[in-house]
Amino acid sequence: MHKNNPSLCPREGTWVAEVAEMWHELTRDGKPPSGAELAGALSERLQISTATAGGLLTGFQALVNYARLEQAEAASAIEEERLSVQAALAAVRPVLEARLQERLDEADQQRPALRCGGCGQMACSQGRRARSWQSTVGELRLHRRYSWCARCEQGGAPAQQEVGLPESAYTAGLEEVTTLMATTVPYELAVSLVEKLLGLQVSAQGVKHSVECRAAAVIKMQAEEAQEIQAFEEKWGKSPPYITAQAPDKDIPVAYLEVDGVYVLTREETATAAATAGRGGPGRKYAVGGREVKNAVLYEGAACAHESERRTCILEKSYVSHLGEWPSLAHLVWAVMLKRGFQRAQLLVVLSDGAEWIRRLSASLPVTVLLILDLYHVKHKLWEMAAVLYGEGTTAAKEWAAEQTQRIEQGQASDVIESLEFLKRSQHQARAQIESVQTYLRHNQDRMDYPRYRAMGLRVGSGAVESANYHVTGARLKLPGIRWAEDGAAQMARLRADLFSGIWQERSRQILKAA
Repeated sequence: MHKNNPSLCPREGTWVAEVAEMWHELTRDGKPPSGAELAGALSERLQISTATAGGLLTGFQALVNYARLEQAEAASAIEEERLSVQAALAAVRPVLEARLQERLDEADQQRPALRCGGCGQMACSQGRRARSWQSTVGELRLHRRYSWCARCEQGGAPAQQEVGLPESAYTAGLEEVTTLMATTVPYELAVSLVEKLLGLQVSAQGVKHSVECRAAAVIKMQAEEAQEIQAFEEKWGKSPPYITAQAPDKDIPVAYLEVDGVYVLTREETATAAATAGRGGPGRKYAVGGREVKNAVLYEGAACAHESERRTCILEKSYVSHLGEWPSLAHLVWAVMLKRGFQRAQLLVVLSDGAEWIRRLSASLPVTVLLILDLYHVKHKLWEMAAVLYGEGTTAAKEWAAEQTQRIEQGQASDVIESLEFLKRSQHQARAQIESVQTYLRHNQDRMDYPRYRAMGLRVGSGAVESANYHVTGARLKLPGIRWAEDGAAQMARLRADLFSGIWQERSRQILKAA
């Protein structure tokens, strides 16, 4: 394969002269050169393969065709731009196809003997077979050697795997684009955006399949990583040092872990309805329910920048989302903590709304944590109580709520609990709700020393995970009218966490490497 040499490539100003010179040299008796002859000369001049040179000429023809279009065919600037994008993609597609074919040819030549990936025995070559992939620049049709093992009854194309071409109908590049679109917006809108931006026709089902494949790879990768960490810790009594991405000597005074959950609507097939005439067969019946997506947000105290006296911006966050029980979330959280070096933080603060499962998750982490109850959850409960006791929006309700929340912030939770005990005697209709708030405060009293927390310079609000519930999970999984299959919701939750953690590209590389 030829290597690029920029010094041999003609400058823009001399390109026309270079091509004219080649054309003149190849012309015989007034007969212009053939495409093959011109491709050969171009190959020699640019030191690229003949196939790539041929692709370059084919692509140039696409640009010529666009340049020769009548102005009437592009009625507006919008249409003109659309046609130009199509021409650009059509110009680069044959070059990409030629370059990928070269890589497949080289990989096939380096593998004269083919072995079965299942049994390891020699597989029978079926010759070079052609297949197509849809890519970000259009359809690619490529040839690669295909082998078949009669014993295992399975086939494969090693060169295809080596180059990075998947078994699915989309190339890895198009899969990344479509999954990124579908992780951001609903499938139908993702299809429309792909068509608008790339001029490609993809199906909602194809996009959904790409999402499922990527999510399955992510879930498998995270599970294997968690198992590897657990096995290492059980064997050696310490965490694997190779997991940590941070410098081992980096000082982390305070790290935060915020945890909460958000419910999304799910559906479960319960029965098959009777066949209905004219509808092509039996339908399906579903029961609508809800499942909790548990979210965790991790960040350093040093990443908190003050935008104003009452507003803080967290510059770098890592998100973990899991639809399932808390022990599985704990394993995922611990893996991220190790990568960020939080296991050696001088203080790990866990901020939450006081749910019991979060207390258990915190206790399961092999580090000492400081549990802080989100101050704004407490305030919200007291303001709700004030509305019940004295009427929503009344002066009495505002005064009572303000007094109680001030006591909470001053570390006088026991006084608030005692005042609620007094209210129960006179507010019989609200007795159940008063008892509920009392129980909540008593259960979390050991996490409400707000004067001490503030003196230490610590955050007392779990706004980051509340935002994650809305932006990371809710903005995609709680759209109006959407009912998720449980697996689909679990997959989308993981992908959304990757997207908002800013590791989408890194994850793509990991998936390609694992494949």
